[in-house]
Amino acid sequence: MNKTLALILMSSTSLNALALGTEEFVQRLTSVHPFFQQLEADAQIATLNKQATTANQDWTLSLDTKYQDEDYGEVSSISAYSDLQSTSVDVSAKKKLTTLGGDLTLKHNWKEKSKATTAALNTNRNKFSIDYSQPLLKNSGGINDRLNTDLAEIDVQISRINVLEKQENFVLGYLQKFVNLAYLQAQFDINQSRVELAQQELDLVEDKFAQSVVDKVDVLNQKDAYQRAKTQRLQARQALELLQRELALALKLDKTLIKAELDLYQIFEVATTNLERRLDQNARTLKINSLELDKLQRQLQSNKNKSLADLSLNLGLSSEGEHLDYDQSIDNQGTHYSVGLSLSYPLGGTESKTAVQKTQTQIRASDSARAEKLIELHTKTQLSLEKIQLLSEMLLLSKTQIQIASDRAQEEQKRYANGNSQASVVISAQDNEMSAKLSAAQVAKDYQQAVLEYKANIDTLIQ
Repeated sequence: MNKTLALILMSSTSLNALALGTEEFVQRLTSVHPFFQQLEADAQIATLNKQATTANQDWTLSLDTKYQDEDYGEVSSISAYSDLQSTSVDVSAKKKLTTLGGDLTLKHNWKEKSKATTAALNTNRNKFSIDYSQPLLKNSGGINDRLNTDLAEIDVQISRINVLEKQENFVLGYLQKFVNLAYLQAQFDINQSRVELAQQELDLVEDKFAQSVVDKVDVLNQKDAYQRAKTQRLQARQALELLQRELALALKLDKTLIKAELDLYQIFEVATTNLERRLDQNARTLKINSLELDKLQRQLQSNKNKSLADLSLNLGLSSEGEHLDYDQSIDNQGTHYSVGLSLSYPLGGTESKTAVQKTQTQIRASDSARAEKLIELHTKTQLSLEKIQLLSEMLLLSKTQIQIASDRAQEEQKRYANGNSQASVVISAQDNEMSAKLSAAQVAKDYQQAVLEYKANIDTLIQ
């Protein structure tokens, strides 16, 4: 799922650590961190919301029963019967055909009447009918019936893009910490080397002092340098172990197994041509803006359609029979059909006109918002690109500065060995060499993190 920066290996700082390359780090992060499970749930919810909008396509079953007892003897003196008892059962099934916009109704009605005369008389009536109504103007082709489903389908696409965007931002944050881990490892190594060198110099000075070659002040200066080096190493170790602990918890690994395996000083080739066009076509945030615009366009179609007259073609086909015997009332049926038109139109159309105007205004605002977002994203990415270029130049200069500082420290050591310099000058030169190395490592860290940000801006950090 994830394709990250191709960073090469660097030497180990711990024999017990598990060397994690960038790709292994991201794979481990995405497989164990609950954040990604939460994103999967968000995507599933969007799909379920879409399914819920298709509820208007379900069949609707209805059952209606009624019993009625009427005393006609008290109501009319000319009625042929004194008492009328009727029982009716209506069963219907309705379905909306959203691809057409029509309404289909299947219905069966059974009614039994019992008349109290000199001889009780019972009759059964059974009626089966099919009715269909097809809109010809308003909701023609089911454009309004499908609105919520069409909008939900776009929401599913937006949700998928949002998932990738959130994944990328999350991974970016941890990759920056991963780069920082590599920097802290380098910082610890540099401080460790400084401690070892200071120890060697202290042993040498103490030996010379024992031979009365140097003064006591040289010994004190070197002891001070040694203690400062140990303090700086301890500070570097503390920062390193705290970050290792943090990443170990995120990756569900033991702290001693966390070690970044990447080259801080690697220089990358980054795309610099047609940057604005590339963002316009590929940026996820702009794709989301475009999909939001698609939703408004779809809403506008329905709003314009709702302003039309409600003209429908109504078709009906029924079969009806009546008999003293229930079975005979079903077997002996008469067929009827009907064809008709119905028309209604609200005068003024205030609601529909207002809805159309509102949606058109939202579309114009959405176009402007997308253009503004493109400017913002292009500016941010361009500045990130310029930052990368400046840091790459600084990284090259840092390497030269390290070499100069190293050569100077060696020369001062030679001069001191020959009695032509002071211990404080040697210590200053060695401290300057360490500072140059630490400065270069800081620039390298900033460079690697800037590359990560740039790749996230152009949506290539993960695919």
